[in-house]
Amino acid sequence: MTGSLLIKNVWLAAGDAAPLRKVNCLIGKDGNIAALEKEFSACAAEVRLDGRGLILAPGFIDAHGHSDISALAAPECFSKVSQGVTSEVCGNCGLSAFPVTPENRSHLQELYSNYGVDISWNSCQEYLDFCRSSHCSMSTVPLCGHNTLRAAVRNYGEGETDRGEIEKMCSLLDRELSCGAAGLSFGLLYTPGIFAGSEEICALMRIVAKHGKVCAAHLRSEGEKLVESVQEMIDLSLESGLKHFHFSHLKTAGEENFGKIDKVFELFDEARRKGVEITCDRYPYIESMTQLSVALPGAWKKMDDVKLKKTLESAEEKIALIAQLRAAKSEEYWQRCRIVNTAHPRFAPYRGKCIADIPGDVVENAVEMLAFDPVNCQAAFATMSEENMRNIIAQPFCVAGSDGNALPSDGRFGKTHPRSFGAVAGFLRISLDMGISIEESVSKVSGKTASIFTLEDCGVVAPGKVGDLVLFDPDSVDSKADFLAPETPAEGIVTVIKNGEIIYN
Repeated sequence: MTGSLLIKNVWLAAGDAAPLRKVNCLIGKDGNIAALEKEFSACAAEVRLDGRGLILAPGFIDAHGHSDISALAAPECFSKVSQGVTSEVCGNCGLSAFPVTPENRSHLQELYSNYGVDISWNSCQEYLDFCRSSHCSMSTVPLCGHNTLRAAVRNYGEGETDRGEIEKMCSLLDRELSCGAAGLSFGLLYTPGIFAGSEEICALMRIVAKHGKVCAAHLRSEGEKLVESVQEMIDLSLESGLKHFHFSHLKTAGEENFGKIDKVFELFDEARRKGVEITCDRYPYIESMTQLSVALPGAWKKMDDVKLKKTLESAEEKIALIAQLRAAKSEEYWQRCRIVNTAHPRFAPYRGKCIADIPGDVVENAVEMLAFDPVNCQAAFATMSEENMRNIIAQPFCVAGSDGNALPSDGRFGKTHPRSFGAVAGFLRISLDMGISIEESVSKVSGKTASIFTLEDCGVVAPGKVGDLVLFDPDSVDSKADFLAPETPAEGIVTVIKNGEIIYN
């Protein structure tokens, strides 16, 4: 036999949870897997790689990423590839790079201005064409984001949509799902998704159900109203006829809510009995990350970041916000809040540190950072339970999701949460340490994710499948990134292969 790459002497974890077996893997000149054999009596290949008895697995799939634009700005996708990720489901939390109309184009361009990519496309199809022309080292599998979709019809304003607007949204969504979007994501904590009512959500779910695809959601609440938020999504799934619902970065935020996880699992079981498949993703950290602006009270919370920046150009508005924020948040709250990234030159040296440790008044410092650049001002919030995190990861319906971007190794786009460089490797480490088998652990970072999002070419190692592969050491694989050095690559990832070509070694 002939091929372009022969990988010898490996244990195959095929991504489908089948038992490990010793194989040699031949990848053809077309970049697909040509054969898996215990021995090749005669085989010619342009490149030979000795696997040294390590684990050969499908390229890992990040079930929850935000690399829609960052992967175009840094196509080497180092933060993901270096931990074995060869595909990412992006467009999560209601934010996708399409559909683009005059109603939302300038906002999206401002939102992603840090990456210097001109948003010249309109649809999912055009976005995918742009991705292919950028030669990214990682495949992006986009969901259509509800917030972007809503803004494409009625901008980012408050209020519920009328019937005509819902029909326009449904028409746009139908087009995007027809030309490549893997499903629909909701970000019901964020503007403008926060304003969506049941009629709007259910109508969009019906379109997804018609296409046989999946809905994912960042819930309205992951804390005080967690159970109610889970129930809302299940009820609307049942009403719409949706067959698969995926809960994004499932968590219990706030110590007073840690005990709610059992009730959440009960709701999942009940939904399955009624015909809705339930899955989730999780990252292996107890600190979340999002814009610092989520800490804002009242009407301020309803502003998108572009409007917030313009409003805070007024000294009077800044004073008003400081007073309201001081009344709304306790000292303990700020002790659990860490500044991950800010473009403000005064505060940049404190990236990765607790905001309460920055010299000066903590509330005034927070408002100053937001006024300077709310779009690129991210914070981490230590509000989760270690025990619940492990419990969630251990569930058979949970897969790995980073909630992070594909980034270069040089940090030129600013600091980030360590999950961008380590979430998938860290998830695999925790899974293995909890006694979950190598076969099952690998399926939770590959085959199960491919099944959720109906990815036919990847997620499983088999003849005819695309040659996206990872060679890793199960004894040492782990994340080494932290908040002070978030660009540190994962350990134990020996070789990463994309379309039959070695891209990380």
